[in-house]
Amino acid sequence: MTVDVYNMSDADRQTHAVAAAHQASEAVTELLRFSREGADINGSFGDIEVVEKLLDAAKIAIECLTEDENSQRYSSIYADLKHELEFWV
Repeated sequence: MTVDVYNMSDADRQTHAVAAAHQASEAVTELLRFSREGADINGSFGDIEVVEKLLDAAKIAIECLTEDENSQRYSSIYADLKHELEFWV
């Protein structure tokens, strides 16, 4: 799905912010669990794809920015994140 980040409404940006927070909070929860308990039978982070969730949270957070909020500063990072996450489900 292609997001036109410069034509999103404030409500769309707020919805994106919730999605970014959700992805980041799942990753943080698993990182904290790992720091307390260590790896589980499924590996360091169990069934949670921590790195992908954090990358997705960063991508979505960039999508929340408006054009006048220095969003161009993140354009190359955004492209890299989209490419990296392209096949992650």
